[in-house]
Amino acid sequence: MNKYKLIFLIILLLIPIFAIGQIPKGHFLDADDSTDKGYKLKPFKQKKKGIYHYAILSELPFENDCENGISEKKQIACAERNLNRLISEKLNSESEFKGNVYVYLTVTEKAKIVDIKIKSYPQSDEIDKLIKEATEKINVKAGKYKRKTVKSRLWTSFKF
Repeated sequence: MNKYKLIFLIILLLIPIFAIGQIPKGHFLDADDSTDKGYKLKPFKQKKKGIYHYAILSELPFENDCENGISEKKQIACAERNLNRLISEKLNSESEFKGNVYVYLTVTEKAKIVDIKIKSYPQSDEIDKLIKEATEKINVKAGKYKRKTVKSRLWTSFKF
């Protein structure tokens, strides 16, 4: 009987380990006004709010060197790298911050940056302010999905 209890306990312990971090295909973690703390799971295409994640856009809303017609996974990596570069170029000061910073922003159909959320770990109001100011300075255009101008949701991260 002890052997079966041990196997049962091992299985119970393994289930959460395999379940952690599982995000359904076509979804992403996001931080916006609907979340005071933490993140919310959202689909790439939010029909109700008319927001499109940059993984599925046919035309990204910023200057980039990403190829057309690449997979969602490759477009995410390429777009994050380019957005990171654009924001980094606008950072004016050096900071002694050591940690990670996550940046979420929305680009409207009129090419305006709105709904910027900055999450730093460990929390630093100074770095949050610097990154937000740099993000507001980047040049954007409206994103497109199947030739239609759309509101798009973008994100990138920094490691200092």
